[in-house]
Amino acid sequence: MIRCSACESLEGQSADIDPHEQMRGDAHNLRADGVVEVYSCRPCGTQWERFVANKAFGVRSGSWKTLRATRGS
Repeated sequence: MIRCSACESLEGQSADIDPHEQMRGDAHNLRADGVVEVYSCRPCGTQWERFVANKAFGVRSGSWKTLRATRGS
């Protein structure tokens, strides 16, 4: 899987870190304890998912996870 350098640095980081500027939001799913968001990177085509917790519930956010790479995999 070939990813851009911005995506390489995002892998495994806390979901509280904002997506890099070349990512666009594809979908989101609101839950009682937070939101699951899906993003795609324009340059490399990698699709990402993150869970951002609603801090009022005492839940911790997840980490950035690669769903798939659409180019160069």
